[in-house]
Amino acid sequence: MNPQSRNRRVRRELDELLREGLIDEATHARLRQRYPTQGWDWRSLGRWFLLFGAIGVMAGLGILGRTLFDFTLTKLAVVQAIGLLASFGGARWLKHNWPTFNLTASSLELLGGLGLIGLTFNLGAIFSTGSGNWPALLLIDLILLLGLSYALRNHLLLVLSAIVFFCWFGGFTGYASGWGAYWFGMGYPLRFLLAAVAIIAIAVIHQQSERGPLAPYRGFFKVWLSGGLFFAEMALWLLSLFGNFNLENHGWHLAADSELWLFNGLWAVLNPSLIHI
Repeated sequence: MNPQSRNRRVRRELDELLREGLIDEATHARLRQRYPTQGWDWRSLGRWFLLFGAIGVMAGLGILGRTLFDFTLTKLAVVQAIGLLASFGGARWLKHNWPTFNLTASSLELLGGLGLIGLTFNLGAIFSTGSGNWPALLLIDLILLLGLSYALRNHLLLVLSAIVFFCWFGGFTGYASGWGAYWFGMGYPLRFLLAAVAIIAIAVIHQQSERGPLAPYRGFFKVWLSGGLFFAEMALWLLSLFGNFNLENHGWHLAADSELWLFNGLWAVLNPSLIHI
């Protein structure tokens, strides 16, 4: 007897015991859970095989391309551009012909957004002037991704835009104030708190406008709000521990107690407020 048949037989016996009043409903429910009758989840297995198969195909194509063609950044840019057009083109085709696959289409647009970032950095490497100002490339991506987010009404692209903004803002301000101060010391964390306040303000305005002119973008304010709250939480956490320090001029251990108490108080007010909301 296979396990599924055995489990079904046991569950029939349990149903009979319940009908005869020999066990109560709580015991019956608890015992039934020990003998599942569901079959193998072939769809889940198929999705995993599809995922690993796609990874294998991409790896194989990469190895084949490296074997048959001489690698150059220019050729890579061409391949990236084709992939970018294919992603957005495929998403548009799905939306037009298969509206039920809207999430798949949105995911393809997200893939296109990631491809756009890769293409931008590749073009930056090809036409580099030696300045090393890579945050400027992220600013270009940010502008393009924000435009695409609203043009395509894709909240996934808006989430990607928030991530790109975080990288650009940190990279740009770190680039302006000294790379070491940003990458190794998180200098001037107050700038992230100010950015958080601005983003949360945009979220509030966006939410109110979604009842009127921004009605087609209903729910987008949640992405703005989540990004702003992430900035605020991260900044207040650092400020509460170290203060608003700058490694180039003074160490974090020189922060005044009043400064630390101020930021700890702000952080203590913010978190209970979020729970209440």
